[in-house]
Amino acid sequence: MADRSLAGQVAGRLRALSTEIDRLDQAAADRYGLNRTDMRALDILGQAGPLAPTDLARQLGFTTGGVTTVLDRLERAGYIRRRPASGDRRRLQVEVTEAAADRNAEVFGGLIRQTSDLLATYTDDQLLVIDHFLAGIRQLTAAYADALGR
Repeated sequence: MADRSLAGQVAGRLRALSTEIDRLDQAAADRYGLNRTDMRALDILGQAGPLAPTDLARQLGFTTGGVTTVLDRLERAGYIRRRPASGDRRRLQVEVTEAAADRNAEVFGGLIRQTSDLLATYTDDQLLVIDHFLAGIRQLTAAYADALGR
């Protein structure tokens, strides 16, 4: 069984990490010339690939009208494009542009490289434990956010 003081230390480090991620999110948003909601939408699109605006709205917890405003700002900034969906030209898909990929590399490239270097210092068994922990924390956080949102 884990030492409770160690568990408290890990919980404290999670809170500190959350604070640093918030700080990073704001610094990145400033570099992109966007607000944090727009950045969240851009991140979702970057991870998921092309999405219908309604799917993006659902993931953001927005109405379709609200996500249209976000998409308008992202399109004006040159970070996304809207195009007809393959197979059904009546539907739209939204995808990130090369400009977004270039800005991602500029803003996050160093952090990605440094994270890869840090991960390389762990054994596969250690990485499995870290992965299990992070997946569990993500699930707990998502469920708690859903409960608070009700």
